[in-house]
Amino acid sequence: MNDEVSTHRVAVGELRSFIERIEHIDAEKKALADAGREVMSEAKSRGYDTKVLRKLISLRKKDPTDLAEEEAILEVYRDALGM
Repeated sequence: MNDEVSTHRVAVGELRSFIERIEHIDAEKKALADAGREVMSEAKSRGYDTKVLRKLISLRKKDPTDLAEEEAILEVYRDALGM
């Protein structure tokens, strides 16, 4: 029975460690999100369109080949709609 209690205590400690690490990561994510909002607010105050900035950030994350294909299809669809 003593081995079971010891194993349980180790698991509790490990569980607590996981929870604390996740909480720390969540706090870091919140701080980073706040910093991102501050940068967007600064860009907006300088006259930049934040919706367009977000779109550019999204496009920069994509693979160049996938992006080129997406843009080509978009152009075909625009032409089809007379845009």
